[in-house]
Amino acid sequence: MKAKTGLMLIVAVAIFAVVSLWALPSVKMQTGHSGQDTRRQSTVASEQSKKSDDHSQRYEEHDDDDDDREDACSSTRGPAVRLPTTKLFIEHNSTAEDTGVHGAFDSVDWQKLCVYDPRGRQVLEVEPKRQLRTLSISGIFFESREPPNEEVSIEEILARFPEGRYSVRGRALDGRRLTGAAIFTHDIPAAPIITCPLEGGVVSSDGFTVTWNHVTTTLDGDPLNRTGYEVIITKDVPDDPNGFSRPTFDVHVLPSETSLTVPIEFLEPGTRYELEVLVLEVSGNQTITSLFFETQ
Repeated sequence: MKAKTGLMLIVAVAIFAVVSLWALPSVKMQTGHSGQDTRRQSTVASEQSKKSDDHSQRYEEHDDDDDDREDACSSTRGPAVRLPTTKLFIEHNSTAEDTGVHGAFDSVDWQKLCVYDPRGRQVLEVEPKRQLRTLSISGIFFESREPPNEEVSIEEILARFPEGRYSVRGRALDGRRLTGAAIFTHDIPAAPIITCPLEGGVVSSDGFTVTWNHVTTTLDGDPLNRTGYEVIITKDVPDDPNGFSRPTFDVHVLPSETSLTVPIEFLEPGTRYELEVLVLEVSGNQTITSLFFETQ
């Protein structure tokens, strides 16, 4: 019995040894394959990370190209190009009794632009970043905040913005220097007086004529160098949240005119509109008078 038990034990050990030897290469092969996959995945991830880092570095280098050079607004190196549109002016609203400063700089593709007052102090710097920097900007128009005159008086605004030559400098997309200047004055026109329609008046939706009195002086009573009038009529509805489709009738007329006919094609029956009449001065300064009217 003992001999038989011993024999069975020997046979069992032998079978286990054979099975172990047969399974070992498979385990090694499987382990080796898994390690190879891990190394391959690690290599791919490393390469992707490197590509991402390289792309980010190139992007940042491109974005900061101009920053590595002498400041674009103070540099005197390289050829120069003059900005054809450089405007800085005052807008006074006689109805709302508020005043602000507006500016427009246009017609050359640029990546940085600065404006300096007559004392050489920088008052504006515009510099697009990343994809907008690559695309560049060809023009910009801004309006300052227009605080009520009881909060910030006209005299205080004029003290902050002295008269004189406001220089414009920067860097164009092609690397050329930008130069230009805007002449800023304190000659603010007196308010135009609208004689038709009147505030809250009703007019025909078949067309009517806006009329106003000539403006011949500034707010200080000095002679006015008038260059024209502007008439703006806007349908009194919420503005388009995504574009500029709100119905608007906007016309500049000669400085000799004191009336403008509004055509039937613009007007709708039973509709409320805002009317603005602006008088324009030679330096660009302008004064607005506004009111609301309705159509029959």
